[in-house]
Amino acid sequence: MPRPKIERGPGVVYTRTWVVDLMLDLVGYDPVSDLGAHTIVEPGCGDGAFLSRIIPRLLRSAETHDRPLETLHGAIRGYELHTETAELARKNIVSLLVDDAVPPGLAEELATAWVVEADFLLDDLEVAAQWVVGNPPYVRVEEAAQDTYAKYREKWSTMSGRADIYIGFLEAGLSLLNDGGSLCFICADRWMHNQYGAGLRRHVVENFALKLLLEVHESDVFDVPVAAYPAITLMENAPHSSTALATASADFGQESLSRFRDWWLSPSHDDIIEADYSAALLKGRFRADGSWPSGPPERLRLIADLEARLPSLSEVGVTIGVGIATGADKIYVVTEDVGVEPELLKHAIGPSDLRGGTVKWAGRSIVSPWKDGELIELDHYPGAKKYFKKHMKALKGRYVGKRNPDAWWRTIDRPPADDYQGPKLIVADINDRIEPVLDTDGYWPLHSAYYIASSEWDIKALGGYLLSDIAGAFVEAYSVKMANGHLRVSAQYLKKIRLPRYSGVGEQDRAELIEAFLCRDRLKATMAAERITIKRN
Repeated sequence: MPRPKIERGPGVVYTRTWVVDLMLDLVGYDPVSDLGAHTIVEPGCGDGAFLSRIIPRLLRSAETHDRPLETLHGAIRGYELHTETAELARKNIVSLLVDDAVPPGLAEELATAWVVEADFLLDDLEVAAQWVVGNPPYVRVEEAAQDTYAKYREKWSTMSGRADIYIGFLEAGLSLLNDGGSLCFICADRWMHNQYGAGLRRHVVENFALKLLLEVHESDVFDVPVAAYPAITLMENAPHSSTALATASADFGQESLSRFRDWWLSPSHDDIIEADYSAALLKGRFRADGSWPSGPPERLRLIADLEARLPSLSEVGVTIGVGIATGADKIYVVTEDVGVEPELLKHAIGPSDLRGGTVKWAGRSIVSPWKDGELIELDHYPGAKKYFKKHMKALKGRYVGKRNPDAWWRTIDRPPADDYQGPKLIVADINDRIEPVLDTDGYWPLHSAYYIASSEWDIKALGGYLLSDIAGAFVEAYSVKMANGHLRVSAQYLKKIRLPRYSGVGEQDRAELIEAFLCRDRLKATMAAERITIKRN
């Protein structure tokens, strides 16, 4: 019979049945085993989406192993924060058990034991788990009750920065595992890439085995559309040896399960590319001190190889900077004559000025309070003095203005020594891929763009390399994906790119990269980049 549901709270999304079945298979929750001898934990059970798939397996196992149902009170622990939802989960369980010929009284007892009203992140649970399986609530820090959120952070050390609630669920779930126990969650994969996941990544690398990362960004894994970029992650309380990496396509679904199970259970874990998923085994472990790459296994293999052999951008004389932060763009960025001295008006560009691979200046200028790298004296520039004093209250009210009361007209950032005059590449901070654009006219980049300069590489050849799929693979693997599907093409991800020293690149390949950049020919750029980076057998 269909389960009734109540109105969902924040972060509550139901997982499709076939996904739950896959996750139970991955942790080895198999009726062939004596499941009743151990405990499985569901950390946020809701009205019982996971429990409704766990219980039939447990009942079949009990029958196979002649384990009386009366001994199963400790076999399941489903934790639910909300009273009404917990009660509904118990009713659903009783209905399921009675339909399976369990006496109503025993069904009530088991449902009461199995569903516990508790805060998974705060209450003392006193349970040792062989399996922890679930879909933790995806509650952003902005949506959480701040007093409760502070208590979560105090208890779970990996919840650093602006960590979402599911970070605590991962740490808490891992803390319950027996030796050899497994945790399998389906949740957003942002923690693998961004700053707030750094503590959790380190905790996992240093203490657990990361067994499987199955990226299901495009798959229909929830009962409603969710822009959370989910992954199914399997970890074990055991020494680490290797990680199975898989990427599912939009076609990955219930009919894919038997083939994926076969691959997962195969001892060799040979590389496989199917229409609905690709998978491979990656030896060794991810780094504890950086973000983790994700995506198709073939991409991750490429990145691992290049990271082992080639220097980073900074090691070959490439610098990356973010455009200037003013602290008040509505004041500093102008499109008309505001009476300021012309030498203080700096033509500015952002992502909207980068079109078709060229700069198409839209008429914006920054009113610069800097001259030759030093803050101007307002008395020396009467036009600027009048303009800034007109906005003095707003400028003094900024954080930078309060910190510098005698220099309240300054921008947050100071421009570089060359005043952005050298040849450089401009890259938008959010895009589908890296789209470097050449600037030789000394534009000032706004803070929504990054500028790239080089003391070793020819700037146009570097543009060709960054245009290539080789460079793009690094950003695609490490970048946090935005809700609209675009990538963050920020400095921290651009700095992951590996490339050879320019002195080791032949003249023909240099010319190919430059031509590819000038013609915006990504295929040609990729072919040249492959020749100078890919190790041939």
